[in-house]
Amino acid sequence: MRALGRFYRSRSDQRGLVLVIVLWIVTLLAVMAGAFAYSMRIETRLATSAVERARARALAEAGVAYALAWQLNPETQKLWPPNGDPRDWEFGGGRVRIQVVDAAGLISLNTADADLLKALLAGVGVDPQDQDRLAGAIIDWRDQDDRPVPFGAEKDEYRAAGLPGPKNALFESIEELQQVLGMTKPIYQAIADKVTAFSNHYRVSAEWAPAQLLQTLGLDAQAVADYVGERTRAANDGSPPPPVPADSDHAFFSAGRSTVYHVTVVAETGTGAAMKITAVARVESTRPGQTGWRWLAWREGR
Repeated sequence: MRALGRFYRSRSDQRGLVLVIVLWIVTLLAVMAGAFAYSMRIETRLATSAVERARARALAEAGVAYALAWQLNPETQKLWPPNGDPRDWEFGGGRVRIQVVDAAGLISLNTADADLLKALLAGVGVDPQDQDRLAGAIIDWRDQDDRPVPFGAEKDEYRAAGLPGPKNALFESIEELQQVLGMTKPIYQAIADKVTAFSNHYRVSAEWAPAQLLQTLGLDAQAVADYVGERTRAANDGSPPPPVPADSDHAFFSAGRSTVYHVTVVAETGTGAAMKITAVARVESTRPGQTGWRWLAWREGR
């Protein structure tokens, strides 16, 4: 009987051990299944996010093409002047905001004089003691000699700061501003949409200047609003643009236009994915009687 008791206890212990092993296996399988399900959810979200980002990029690219198609035709351009006024467009289930600016309505990095550059820097809040220095450094970056202009910066100043430069050649992109001695990221971000490296005009054409730039150059908000309203009415009527407001510094403004357009597009899908594209294009003759675009710059961001 004792032997029989030991036999049953041994069988009972074995069954208990098997049960524990089975429970451990079931727990392990449950953990593995949960980890797999979590991984699949993450991968699905990533795939969905990638698709939405691709949709946002496609929407933004469509906005650029849409804007340039309007600007290529002189008749439709009258309905959408390239003066920076925003235009909203719904397309493909998303929302697109577009701004087009003729480069003549911006400040040329390659030809603007010190006074115009200082007015720009003052308008975005640069300290007075830094305005002369930065304006001079911009001019010394683009000129071809090694003689510093007043408050400027040539090789010795760059060497002392441990930086390469200056280029001593014209700006080829707006991004080059970030290499100018004394330029900070906040200042660059404040002026990047108000300048161009693709036109050699000396002053700003008020007819094409964005409202924000007009205000940066010293016009008060009400004067800008009145001028932009008159400018829009003149464009709709086909009449000449209004004169620059009397309280502005006329030395900064002149008439004229270019064949270069800055296009900024912000697109958002229905799920909230967004993409921003800033493109610069020049209109050129592709063949007799036909015109097309040559891309000069293309930047993407969110």
